[in-house]
Amino acid sequence: MTDRPFYLCDGDGAGWAVDEDRRLTLQALDALAPRVDHPRDAAIIHACWWRPLAEIPFSEIDGKPVVCHMTGDPARCMGEPDFLSAFNRVTMWIAQSRSALEKLRTIRAPVAYAPYAVDSALFSSPGQDSPLTASARRRIPAGMYVIANFHRDTQSFTGTPKEYQPKLVKGPDLFVTILAELRRLGEPVVALLAGPRRHWMRARLEAKNIPYVFVGEETPRDDYPRNILDSGQIAQLYGLADLCLITSRSEGGPRAVLESAAAGIATLSTPVGHAPDVLCNECLFSDAAEAVEKIRDDIRHRSLRRYAPAHRAIVAARHSVESVRQHLAHVYRALPVSVSRSRVKVPARPTATPVVSFWNKFTPPPWGGGNQFMMALMAQAQRRGITCTQNGEGPRATAHIVNSIQFDIDKFESMVEPGSCRVLHRIDGPISLIRGTPESLDSDRRCFDFNARFATATIIQSWHTMHALAQLGLRPARPALIINACDPAMFHRAATPRAPGERLRIVATSWSPNPGKGAAVYQWLDENLDPKRYEFTFVGNCPTALKNTRVIAPLPSAALAEELRRHDVYLTASRNDPCSNALIEALSCGLPALYLNSGGHPELVSFGGLPFSHPHEIPDLLQRIRSNYPVYSGLTVPESMTDVCDRYLAFLLSDGPYRE
Repeated sequence: MTDRPFYLCDGDGAGWAVDEDRRLTLQALDALAPRVDHPRDAAIIHACWWRPLAEIPFSEIDGKPVVCHMTGDPARCMGEPDFLSAFNRVTMWIAQSRSALEKLRTIRAPVAYAPYAVDSALFSSPGQDSPLTASARRRIPAGMYVIANFHRDTQSFTGTPKEYQPKLVKGPDLFVTILAELRRLGEPVVALLAGPRRHWMRARLEAKNIPYVFVGEETPRDDYPRNILDSGQIAQLYGLADLCLITSRSEGGPRAVLESAAAGIATLSTPVGHAPDVLCNECLFSDAAEAVEKIRDDIRHRSLRRYAPAHRAIVAARHSVESVRQHLAHVYRALPVSVSRSRVKVPARPTATPVVSFWNKFTPPPWGGGNQFMMALMAQAQRRGITCTQNGEGPRATAHIVNSIQFDIDKFESMVEPGSCRVLHRIDGPISLIRGTPESLDSDRRCFDFNARFATATIIQSWHTMHALAQLGLRPARPALIINACDPAMFHRAATPRAPGERLRIVATSWSPNPGKGAAVYQWLDENLDPKRYEFTFVGNCPTALKNTRVIAPLPSAALAEELRRHDVYLTASRNDPCSNALIEALSCGLPALYLNSGGHPELVSFGGLPFSHPHEIPDLLQRIRSNYPVYSGLTVPESMTDVCDRYLAFLLSDGPYRE
């Protein structure tokens, strides 16, 4: 118990996950310290998510310790422009999963662990069916295997219903793909959906003739928060399900892991957030085809259900309000009485029409991935109406986007005074990790010397790079994480998808002849792939002679995209590649990827392919992709250049990331 009063920031007012976390956190804190109703009266500011922190005036937060829950995956949050402002205000982060704890420690953020709480008693004993639950029960056909999913799946509500976009972070495409494959294989599955913004998934399930039961008011327009159900109603719905299937690509929680475990039903989840902390390994999946196999086995043998008692016991022991109270008590005792918080000094954003100069050694393609990305980013910014120049030429620039050290640094320093304008510094590598030479370490030092003097914010291209920089002790100024994208005008799916033929067509590409780009693996494939089953093409520069492989010289972007679309599978064996543009281009063309489990590859591919560690694994993995080709091909979802460019421009031209 402490006598230091705390202020607990509001939730989002929707009565959903954030508000539930706030409600249970308040129960835990009320026994620890007195609560006040306004931040000016508090000695401690506590937030269950980061967005409300930016709304508190600096004068009411200055000098006080700020505690904030990391409600999402730190890697994803670091790509949101407004997060940077909140990040600079927080004294102590609360990691609610072991994964978040590790990532926050990696970037040297002050962090303690306190798990999400859940009302186990409510979900284990939800009581008699309400009219809503009884209606849903009647609509479920007899003998069906019921797969529940209560996550929001629709991202955009700005156009007509046909224009709604999926919220890919929640994996609705993965959920639909798994159920479609189960139905194709003859399994009697039905989806049970509840909650707001389920429009995209309902439309896709209908299009694929997959039966579902939706609990809520079906409306073509936005139903948030109208269709939010309270925890008691959700608890009853879990009782109708055979399985809770969680398909998120990125999460802080998800709460469904705790709820379904407390409800005692089978749970199958991607390894996101706290899912690995709660669920047995057998109840996690990283491959959609694997999920199909596990669900089919559960339909026949209840193989997933057998782990439900262990999951329930873990939740009861570790995720109660009392358990969270003990963790938070330790945090509060360790908080300083006062905090010296430096004010963020950032050049003002351009008030007139901005002119953005892109600094890079621009070279007509074919050339390296960084060059390709900078050209595509500048083209997208121009489509956004931004006046763009190259390397300080033309009209005087009011802001700059700078690519690593791949530009004329002396010229930049002669034209721009440190602190005089906004400079967004894009960093890849570390260069020394990719090249492995003494000179490359000097390149890293030069890059970070420039970064310290000029960067308003730093764009890191992958969590792999963020982690590698931290291991080398390199600390970028105000880091943000934005994965690369490519030009959609050239790199896009074929108008008519096609299934693989008798021979699976495999393609690899690399502009650089660096052996680290995978030459040894490509040589192994050249010598060992069965030519009756596989056709292997290499496009680019390979330092090894390939005798049985179709080798094509480097191609301009448009021709390369056409060549990619002629193939079935993309293969990359590059090592320690931070964020491979070549891989992004192939995924954008709809090719599932077989990739060396190294660098940033896993972040880019996600469920759109499979990893390998040794060349001898490749033939079996290729066969797995061939056998499940629509599954993997349908799940290639790289970042869009539109979204990537918008976030770059927000960090460069808006005040949101730098609000005090």
